[in-house]
Amino acid sequence: MFRSFSGRNRPAARACAGALGFLALAFLLLAGGAWGAPAQPAEANSPPGDSAPSLGSEEPAWASYEFDDFDDFDFELDEPEITDPMEPVNRQMLKLNRLFDRFVFDPITIGYRFLVPEPGRRAIYRFFTNINSTQSLANDIFQLEWNDVQRTFVRLVINSTAGIGGLFDPAAAWGLEGHVSDFGQTLALAGVSTGPYVVLPLFGPSDARDAVGLGVDSFFHPTFFVLPGVDALFFSTSSGFSERESHYEELKALEESSIDYYSALRSGFIQSRDAQVWSRREDRRPPNAQ
Repeated sequence: MFRSFSGRNRPAARACAGALGFLALAFLLLAGGAWGAPAQPAEANSPPGDSAPSLGSEEPAWASYEFDDFDDFDFELDEPEITDPMEPVNRQMLKLNRLFDRFVFDPITIGYRFLVPEPGRRAIYRFFTNINSTQSLANDIFQLEWNDVQRTFVRLVINSTAGIGGLFDPAAAWGLEGHVSDFGQTLALAGVSTGPYVVLPLFGPSDARDAVGLGVDSFFHPTFFVLPGVDALFFSTSSGFSERESHYEELKALEESSIDYYSALRSGFIQSRDAQVWSRREDRRPPNAQ
């Protein structure tokens, strides 16, 4: 076919070539006019002091613009950091815990809230908080916080007697507010890092440091020697049923409003736990403590 085209239709070929050449010449003239046009002024949203880049410069003008530590962006990076290398396992454990909540803890909580009026629930919470304040007393001693040792001991004596075993809190009415110290906090003050984030069976969100602390604190609870292995699950001052019941609405609201409940729960735990550990010990926070 090509031989036929070049032999019998040479005039047509010349005509096509000429047309193509004309189009190519017109394109070059138009392109040359466009490149040779004067540069337009910089737009209003260009960085201060910059002008539009000119052809042939080594790099665009905006490439040399520097941001001052991302001050031009509204980033919030105040959340304490914690690693989560076991996230797949933690997510599965959270699913199991939620099943346990649905079929065990939620019915117990709903029944408990229905049968026991709020004043009674507060009294029961105060009772177990008082009897297990021996945990705070022991950890105040470990932390060498002698003012807190004295306060915790006096509160325990007053509430155990005048407060009828802790059902009432006359010590607070007399200006002796309570606090909670735990072995996880003691380890933090000693410089031990949080370690990875973990979701404990039944107990829920924690970290490696606090998981160890939870086990040690159990031995400081008088209820441990009456209900070994069960007291921490139901009557711990830092976790367990009584604590969970007091935050029942908040947990349900978080679960219903979160796109990713796991991430929301992890973030809430990290921030809440960091505040709990250092709120009364900020002056003893080690550099870069986590």
